[in-house]
Amino acid sequence: MSRKFVLTPRQKAMWPILILGAFFEGFDDALINIALPYIKADFALSTQMSGYALSIIAFGTMVAFFVSRMADTIGRRKIFLSCVYMYSLCSFFTAFSPTIQVFIFFQFVARIFLIGCWSVGYVILCEEFSTEHRGKAVGRFQLTAVFGALLIGILLPVFTSVGLSWRALYVVGSLPMIPVFLMRNRLPETEAFLQVQEEKKQGKRLQKEDLFGPWRNPFAKYMVVMCLVWVFLYFGVKGTLNFFSLRVVNELSWTPNMVSLGLVLQTLTGIFVIAMNGKMMDVIGRKRAAAIIIVVGCVFSVLTFTLKSFYPVLVCSIISAGFVNSFLIVGSTLTNELFPTEIRANAMAWSNNIVGRLGQIIVPTAVTTMALWLGLGNAAAVAVALPLLSLILILIFLPETGKKNDTLVPPNPKVISK
Repeated sequence: MSRKFVLTPRQKAMWPILILGAFFEGFDDALINIALPYIKADFALSTQMSGYALSIIAFGTMVAFFVSRMADTIGRRKIFLSCVYMYSLCSFFTAFSPTIQVFIFFQFVARIFLIGCWSVGYVILCEEFSTEHRGKAVGRFQLTAVFGALLIGILLPVFTSVGLSWRALYVVGSLPMIPVFLMRNRLPETEAFLQVQEEKKQGKRLQKEDLFGPWRNPFAKYMVVMCLVWVFLYFGVKGTLNFFSLRVVNELSWTPNMVSLGLVLQTLTGIFVIAMNGKMMDVIGRKRAAAIIIVVGCVFSVLTFTLKSFYPVLVCSIISAGFVNSFLIVGSTLTNELFPTEIRANAMAWSNNIVGRLGQIIVPTAVTTMALWLGLGNAAAVAVALPLLSLILILIFLPETGKKNDTLVPPNPKVISK
């Protein structure tokens, strides 16, 4: 029987800054999806051009690879803090973009640091929390990012009622830089990273990091599987997030107040769903929980994009939102538990930032292109069903990772440091 989830003094000290970074990471990451109909109108873009813009911006998630993997070299703490500062600045400059080209540039750069913050945040949690509580900690971290989207839902009708545009929301997204800077000393470097650095000083490990370490045996099989898992998960995550607001505004004629109601209810329900799913991963195991989370998320996402009446769409979107956001809990927990400390951030960077994010890059263009023949709702429904392929890969090729204290495969310095 697992012990009650209670934060240690060390975890209590770092928790506020991790949560603050996650909250605004969620805010800034979700903002482009929620405000897309209004950004599209402001810059006079077609639906297909909107898809191209999202795909170009999403390339920044691949560049985040170089930021994320630096956490294995210069430390988790420095990279996490730097990412929060940088995505805050990019959000501020985005608010004053005079053209769509400038908007795309700042959002491209913002994605580099948003994903860096998100990836390294998960690594910190994996190294600071034991296996029996890791699912709960990861769930709360992801839940906090969802709260960021809730703030957008609250502010959207308020801002529009007083004549403020989507640009004011990006100013709000720049706010975390100040409190995070003031609280920076509350975030220590992880003990696992410091231990690896000490072993390097003692000559027990090679000083130079191996860029391709995660691709060498005995980890290569897991890298291939997790790369594919992430690709298909992002078709579901970004397919749902990118096109919900655009579809209900353009195809179903929802007003800003209706969109806001949907976002608020999605988030409030998601609070319980994500917390439940994080705990479920600790209680029934990673693979069983993954099966429930992915199946429910896909089914209700497809219904969200195929139904047309207000209340059925609203209800299905509320259910799908919590489960689709939980896809990230599944992918991140599995990735971090399959690889040892010395290559954990590198493995997360490769599988998520480089290969996995291809799903995020492809889905906007794929959906808007298919929409020319199928309509936006039906095209999005095809994309959000693809995480079922991720589930098949998880069930067939991955072991149950939650039964070990750190990683399934023990570190092998001779192999890793070739």
